Formats: sequence, C-alpha cells, structure tokens
Amino acid sequence: MTKRHLKVTGDLGRVVFVEYDLRNTASIEASVRHSDVVYNLVGRDYPTKNFSLEDVHIEGTERIVEAAAKYDVDRYIHVSSHSANPASNSEFYATKGRGELVARSIFPETTIVRPAPLFGFEDNLLLKLASALNLFTTNNMQEKFYPVHSIDVGAALEKMLYDDSTAGQTYELYGPKQYSMAQIAELVDKEIFKKRRHVNIPKAILKPVANILNNVLWWHTLSADEVERECMDQVIDPEAKTFKDLGIEPGDIANFTYHYLQGFRSQNYYDLPPATEKEKKEDKKYIHVLDEL
Repeated sequence: MTKRHLKVTGDLGRVVFVEYDLRNTASIEASVRHSDVVYNLVGRDYPTKNFSLEDVHIEGTERIVEAAAKYDVDRYIHVSSHSANPASNSEFYATKGRGELVARSIFPETTIVRPAPLFGFEDNLLLKLASALNLFTTNNMQEKFYPVHSIDVGAALEKMLYDDSTAGQTYELYGPKQYSMAQIAELVDKEIFKKRRHVNIPKAILKPVANILNNVLWWHTLSADEVERECMDQVIDPEAKTFKDLGIEPGDIANFTYHYLQGFRSQNYYDLPPATEKEKKEDKKYIHVLDEL
C-alpha cells in the first residue's frame, strides 16, 4: 500500500513493480537482468532501525551497480544529491558522495544526477511547511538552496535515457533562483493565508533531542543529521553540467505555490485566484494583516 501512489498509468504488463530487498543480491539481480537502462533512485534522508545511511547509499548502491555491470546493462543513471561530498560534515551528504565514487569505480560510464531540494506533488518541502502548525528549526531557517521542480528533474532524467552523450557525465539540477528556507516559508504563508509560529532552537540542544526522537519514536519527526543540514547551504559543482546542457529551462518555485498549496487554504480564501505579477510586486510595499474568522 505504501508504494501504490507511485504506480503510473500503463497497459497491463507495461508497468510492473518488482519486489526486491536491498540486502538480497539475488532479488536485485532479478530486477535488473533484462534492463537496458537502470535508474537508481534508492535513498533515505534519515537512518532507521533497519537501515543506516551507509547501508542505503553505499552498500545498497554497490549491490545495484554490480548487478547492472554483471548483466551488461547499457546505461546506469545514479540519482544522488546536491552537495554530495565524501568529506561533508553531514552524514547524508558524505554517504551520497561516497556512493557516487562506488558507482563510478564499478560502472565508469555512470551518469550522476545531483538534484537540489525538490518541490512538487507530495513533496518534502512545500507540503512539509504548509502542514506544520509550529516550525522548530535551528539556524533561523537561513540555509540557502535552489529549489527545483520535480517535473523538470523528471524531464531531465527522461532526456538522459535517449541521449548516450550523457553517459559518464555529472549533472547538477537546480532551480533558477536561490532562496533561504525562511523565504520559502514566507511564500507558503502568503499562499495559504496563514502564519505559523517559528521557534528557533540552538543546534547544541536540537541535535541531541532529534537523535533521541529518531531512535525512540516509530514515526519520523527529525534526525540529528537533518539538523546538521539546516546549517549548510547548497554547494554547486561548477564543473558539472546543468539543465542548460539538456535544453531545459527550470521553473521558479514562486510560480507553483498556488498549484500545490491551494488545498491548505481555509474556506475563507480557498477560491481566491493566485496573485498576479503586479500584486506580488505591490505585496513587497505593504504589510497585510489578516484576521482569521
């Protein structure tokens, strides 16, 4: 049931889910042995009781790439993360960076894709901010990044499927404008006509608390490494290729907030149309006070 929403429309036999276990090499080989192209989108933002970040991003990657190489798969496309770096202070970014090295060492023609934080349907950015009543963060939400539309990343991955010149290349896929998390939270507030309370907690306090919560609770709230990442800006590799090399113009998150957030409005504001460009400019000149009825 947890994967049902991922199933796309397709004729019987054209779109098929294959069950596999990331620790079971035989199941992975069965999944890729008849493939022309393998996309690896397996990843985790936080460690769980069953899998550490190293288990997923390094050891899991090694098994998948070895299977692709063993069965002579033509293309292997590895979806990593922005800011991936084996020497990073974040375990997530460090394991993502080491995973890239593992993939290239086994399959030299690996195409590496590093998307920025994504926004779109059921995302972990706009949806997360709009759903929260209180925002508990560190660093005053000043971490900066280039949010990218999931549709644009999907289009880029599709182009790589048909363009063999992308083999062996590294792509940084990011949006056209840099935002801080505080600026995106402000966009969300304006779109849903609500103001959430923001509580900034020192990193020295929030990080150990997040670690305890992640180890004790059976549902995810926050992990220590996510707190660490809140203190880090997105790093872009200047030598990597971008959307421009694929002929794609990425969209700005500010143009999509209405589309993805209208459902979070109260009934008083639900039918209001999205702000025009003129209204967005005027909005910068005035402070609006809205009383919830």
